[in-house]
Amino acid sequence: MSANTVTRPDESGSSAKFFIGAIALIFVIGVAAIAVLASGRSTNAAESGIPIEDGVEQVASVTVDGTPLAALAQGGADPAIGEIAPTLTGTSFDGETITIAPDGRPKVVMFLAHWCPHCQREVPRVLDLIEEGQQPDSIDIYGVSTAVDQGRGNFPANRWLAREGWSLPIMRDSAANDALLAYGAGGFPYVVYLDGDNRVIGRSAGELSPEQIVANWEELAAGGGAS
Repeated sequence: MSANTVTRPDESGSSAKFFIGAIALIFVIGVAAIAVLASGRSTNAAESGIPIEDGVEQVASVTVDGTPLAALAQGGADPAIGEIAPTLTGTSFDGETITIAPDGRPKVVMFLAHWCPHCQREVPRVLDLIEEGQQPDSIDIYGVSTAVDQGRGNFPANRWLAREGWSLPIMRDSAANDALLAYGAGGFPYVVYLDGDNRVIGRSAGELSPEQIVANWEELAAGGGAS
């Protein structure tokens, strides 16, 4: 089974490879379909039937400012490369405002589903790499808890992330998965790499190895600064 690759434009306008591998592609396609189907849910937690756990709402409203990105293609060139990702404004599980917007710093935006076994493996992998000092100082990493489903395993998402020791900014997606859909709704874990202007440098869907994660971070740090 071949690895997925997404591309980014070089200075001449042609495409250069942005190294990303993905595994379990059949699973990726399946969860992408689930994410799209989930888009019809209400953004109100009570109406959607998603309970409050430990006094914490698992979903919350998200404001999307800008044009949504095209869906991540399963093969070939990524149509979102070079496009400006919309600004997302939402809240953390603590109710603090989180904004993913052009601020001059490259960003890694990780969309995570609590029930996804690949996400469950990749979250501690990312945290270990950060603890080892592998995250470049020039990039920021955001998480988005999305595709919440109380009927699936490892619920609720806030407990899962707390157990893993997640201390990075984490935004709650809406019950309608507004943030995920605005960024192209790939399979999980779904990661969008943005430069300092919120321009898409690359996207990946599926579990990555530590080496691939670090390579992507370094690539983003090398070329993902604000224009």
